[in-house]
Amino acid sequence: PVAGSPTQLFSSWSVPIPRNGIITAYTVYCNESTNLTNTEQTNIPIIRSLVDGTTLATTLTGLNPYTQYSCYVTANTSVGEGSPSNVLTAITNEAVPSSPQ
Repeated sequence: PVAGSPTQLFSSWSVPIPRNGIITAYTVYCNESTNLTNTEQTNIPIIRSLVDGTTLATTLTGLNPYTQYSCYVTANTSVGEGSPSNVLTAITNEAVPSSPQ
């Protein structure tokens, strides 16, 4: 993932090799937790974005400014959700400071 703004991350991925069927969708999971590991990743997704099987990128919105997110992607077929990708982290951009009072 790459920061797009204080409240957005852009995430892209490649088609898994080998494919285990026709990919119908991809699911992107992100969590604020900096300690998210591969063994914990399916337990605590806080942001979930589902895109069709031909799309290889998405923008996650509504995030907190200057916050680290851990993200991973799964491919989905008619049988179900596949194994998760490796976890990658990114930090959203800082927000513009408030006006002094």
